Amino acid sequence: MNLLDDLVDYVSDITGSKIYPEDLSQQRKDRLPIFLSGSYSIYTANILGKAYILLIHGSGEQPTPANAATHAEMIGDRLQDQAVFVFPRLDAFVRNRLIKHGVPFVVPYQHMFLPNGPTDIREQSPRGQSVERATKEISVPAQVMFLYYFINGREVEDWPLKRWSEALRYSRMSISRAWRELAVNDLCEGQTRGQSVVLRFPKSDLQTWNRAQPHLHNPVRHRVSAAIDDSRQLQLRKAGLTALAERTLISSGDRITYALALRDWRAAIKRKEARRISRADERGVVVETWRYDPGILSPEQDSVDALSLYLSLRNEADERVQGALEEMLDKFQWQM
Repeated sequence: MNLLDDLVDYVSDITGSKIYPEDLSQQRKDRLPIFLSGSYSIYTANILGKAYILLIHGSGEQPTPANAATHAEMIGDRLQDQAVFVFPRLDAFVRNRLIKHGVPFVVPYQHMFLPNGPTDIREQSPRGQSVERATKEISVPAQVMFLYYFINGREVEDWPLKRWSEALRYSRMSISRAWRELAVNDLCEGQTRGQSVVLRFPKSDLQTWNRAQPHLHNPVRHRVSAAIDDSRQLQLRKAGLTALAERTLISSGDRITYALALRDWRAAIKRKEARRISRADERGVVVETWRYDPGILSPEQDSVDALSLYLSLRNEADERVQGALEEMLDKFQWQM
């Protein structure tokens, strides 16, 4: 099988959906620099409802990570679609630099990095062999710390760990472990100031956000249909399509969706303030039980924060949802 066939099979294994690459039309090729056609076989394909330009690299010298980032930018500027590089193999150093630059790439049966889609980063291994993922999701406290910084920026730059512990409602030990996790993954660093450790984060821009995607996980544990007797008694925040519709032009769907920390949901059930109902019952709402308290990141809002909302929906196949998520991120006030 050739590299394109391997790509089709691998993407199907990872996503559960088959892709159908097609040659890029001559009309669109004419809008690109000639050297790109000489360096790559260029195709188009939809992966989970999102259109990509596939740059298939065969023999010859691979582009450097910086050059790949430049080529991807050219594709985006001239064709308005995101480029994905497809390589037969990739050194670990180059792989890590591509991730750092936020450049999407696939090595069939080994690596997939789509910043706004599925990610599968593995150690070197023969095709088809079970392997351990090299890029792992960080813990819940580490993710909350990372998102809190992106939302609040300079306000938290000089916080010692004790202040982080108070704000995020985790123990000092959990916060200490969390920042070390972020440091290991190059998402922050600690600086000693007297007897305290102060955290330093990379600039909170879209490029850094994309680079962090392989480490971040969906905050939603479960979605259940529920009847809420008195929503004022619960710390409910709009989530899912309900929250996305408030930020974009997408429809909110048939039912209101709320987010609630798992422990709060269990407490509400125990106090009989909420109960599970059949999905067929049109009177109900959807409740997402979250791995962390959504109120930590949006204390003054009646909806979940934009970054957690993105993570909760980023794997949705509906291209309308993906378009709305991109629109929401474009509006986000990145802290520089």
